[in-house]
Amino acid sequence: METLKTFRHELKYIISYEDMLSIREKLNKVLTIDRNESGYMVRSLYFDGINDNDYYDKLGGDIDRKKIRLRIYEPNAEKVKLELKAKYDIHQLKKSLVINRKDAEELIKEKYDILLNYNSDVAYEIYLILRENLYKPKIIIEYNRIAYITSTTTRITFDFDIRESTNIDDFFNENINYYDLTTKKDIVLEVKFDRFLEPYISNILSSSKAISQSVSKYLIGRNV
Repeated sequence: METLKTFRHELKYIISYEDMLSIREKLNKVLTIDRNESGYMVRSLYFDGINDNDYYDKLGGDIDRKKIRLRIYEPNAEKVKLELKAKYDIHQLKKSLVINRKDAEELIKEKYDILLNYNSDVAYEIYLILRENLYKPKIIIEYNRIAYITSTTTRITFDFDIRESTNIDDFFNENINYYDLTTKKDIVLEVKFDRFLEPYISNILSSSKAISQSVSKYLIGRNV
């Protein structure tokens, strides 16, 4: 069983397709592409309380808020990430637990007791949230991602072709009937780092004149 806790800063931008090409041209000279140049699929299933607690916390701009999701990178994945992502003012804390597909399917059916089989404080914390706040699976968000990694823990990603589906039972299907949330020219740029952002990366980003803003793919999808 694999668990992970990371405390990070996170900057988000909405940029144009042209800006992405310009920034990528500079990043290609100093950073390494993660996975492949054309990008890879990211598919997440978000849970929320019976009163949509997390949705309204984000909508209201609460400085302390959270999200719970399942995440895969290919439909036939046998290992699934269960993540609790919390924000405390400007800081982000993500707790991850890798579970098997069968257990993920149980969670989609709202059979949360399966988490008690894991000897993990993360699993138990998520279990309590799901149970006590009557959480249910709400929406699938999928997009394509191009990612860059550094020699440190800094990570830069470009997310595009963002789409949503409320057909929850299709989470592991090859093809899902989606609703497009963005045009082909809307790109979400995310910069994640620990204590500080390397100056050379900051300089590359500032050259695009992109303005940091609050962006939530979950919120965009639920707004539809």
